[in-house]
Amino acid sequence: MNPRQIVLDAVSHRATDVIPYGIGMDPPVREALIEHYGGEENFPAHQDFLAAIGCNWRAGDLPDGGWRDIFGVEWKQGTTFQITEPVLKEPTLAGYEFPTLVDDAEVERARAWCAQQPDRFRTYSFGMLFFERAWALRGMENLLMDMAAEPVFVHDLFEHLMVMHLEALDRILDLPFDAVRFGDDFGGQHGTIMGLKHWRTYLKPRLAQMYGKVRDAGKMVSIHSCGDNSEILGEMIDMGLQIFNPAQPEPQDLPALKREYGDHLTFEGGIGSQGNLPFGTPEQVREEVRRCRLELGEDGGLIMMPTKAIREETPLENAVACVEAIIEECNKGTP
Repeated sequence: MNPRQIVLDAVSHRATDVIPYGIGMDPPVREALIEHYGGEENFPAHQDFLAAIGCNWRAGDLPDGGWRDIFGVEWKQGTTFQITEPVLKEPTLAGYEFPTLVDDAEVERARAWCAQQPDRFRTYSFGMLFFERAWALRGMENLLMDMAAEPVFVHDLFEHLMVMHLEALDRILDLPFDAVRFGDDFGGQHGTIMGLKHWRTYLKPRLAQMYGKVRDAGKMVSIHSCGDNSEILGEMIDMGLQIFNPAQPEPQDLPALKREYGDHLTFEGGIGSQGNLPFGTPEQVREEVRRCRLELGEDGGLIMMPTKAIREETPLENAVACVEAIIEECNKGTP
């Protein structure tokens, strides 16, 4: 059975001899691990189950080390996402032109890429879908204030973003992807950033259209949303969500969410990046991986991975423990 079929079985909530997994890591971590193992040929044997591609909205570099995207937003250099200043300085779209996300060249690039990934579960990703793209254009504080004080503008902004993404979907849904992922960080450490009322008002109806279009095309709906999504997860499942990434254990009770939604949802992630991995002991890391398999892997519905790529500041011994434990535990199969 090839890696793609194993993932398809897992997200269909069937038992598998191997739990699909991913082990993302920053380049310096990989270099350190290769040195630790005495060469890449000695790196622990593992499978590549997943492959992803997405539209590139990076337009060029800036002299100060930052970069500009195709929306005209300028980003600061660093490991966090920070804009220099809002493109939309006032709550209006007057004079602003939205770019094209997926052109003919992107379609052909994606088609050729799919042909190179015949045995892996293939995902096309749209990053910064609605909320993130809106705050990138308007500024986070401005957007949150606009949601309360400028509802006409906010609806107009999200409607334009939705139409733009629906047009992009029209261009890629005929390609042989297994899933479409929508990236939009809704969660903070305690609930949604914009609040449940505003999420339901501005985002939910438009997300429902996006998810429905993907499901109607026979593809799976996957999201990336960091933080605590527990208060909206059930509603997103009702709209068509099937795969939830990164399933962070620190801000939400994943075993409880598995009990409530495990028949309908696949959890992608499960290994926290805020606790044991950077700050614990190797044995604590190994125990977290074991617990993830047992708590989230029953009856399928788990793609195990660190919720963020293993960061450079992670102690080497913890990175070793994470890599080896994920491979070991996932090769035990569905509990």
